[in-house]
Amino acid sequence: MSARVPGNWLPGNWLPGNRLPRNWLRSTWLSRPGGPAGAAVAAGVAAGAAVLAGCGTVQAPGSAAASGSAGVSSSVTASPSGSASGAAGVSATASPSGSASGAAGVSATASPSASGPATTTCASSGLRVRLDTTAAGAAAGSYYVPLDFTNTSGQACQLTGYPAVAFTSGMTGQQIGAEAAVDKSVRVTTVLLPSGGTAHAWLQVLSAANYPASKCHPVTAAGLRVVAPGSESAAYVPHPVPACKMAIQGSEILTVHPVQQGLAQRGTA
Repeated sequence: MSARVPGNWLPGNWLPGNRLPRNWLRSTWLSRPGGPAGAAVAAGVAAGAAVLAGCGTVQAPGSAAASGSAGVSSSVTASPSGSASGAAGVSATASPSGSASGAAGVSATASPSASGPATTTCASSGLRVRLDTTAAGAAAGSYYVPLDFTNTSGQACQLTGYPAVAFTSGMTGQQIGAEAAVDKSVRVTTVLLPSGGTAHAWLQVLSAANYPASKCHPVTAAGLRVVAPGSESAAYVPHPVPACKMAIQGSEILTVHPVQQGLAQRGTA
């Protein structure tokens, strides 16, 4: 970087071998700002400033230099965070594309795009609940039947954990016996249900005939009251079945598994 100095900036009497008067600088050079000497000083100062300004600008790696407004030159300083700021109230943050720009007194920050909305828990109003008797299977003194939960809400939702299940005397009837126990031997997972998708939870039903009538007080339940995981509203599933009106301590007639992905396959309970 260099600046050319005007050829006439030295006074004519400044030659090799000549000694300048003691008060020449004060009286001749500095006391005449409007004369050739003063102009020469101004030109020299301007040239030096141009050299310094050209050497003092730092451009942030990967970004364009930020510039000030109203003829004010500004320098850009790169920071570890990748932002660039200029003088005269100019600040800018480099965007992922590698460019930075700013105006006097204005700061701008590029932010990443917002993520999509989180999936919510399935509401009971958007679920169809039924027993899939085609996948049911029998075991000694009991049988297994899956409860299906189909998403009818029109948007994705999720289910996690165990449904609450109990026998009932009707859609608006009273609960019969104790609520189903939960089988903790099966791992709980979060099931994502797309619109129209189905999840299932296995239900084990013990035969009421296994218990003495004096303890069981056998009745016929009209169906099941089912509350999906994370919901508060119950669905009614018609399913007449012998049940015990009395809760028998240490022996659960109903046991439910956690919700699992997809339709149940027979023999997988």
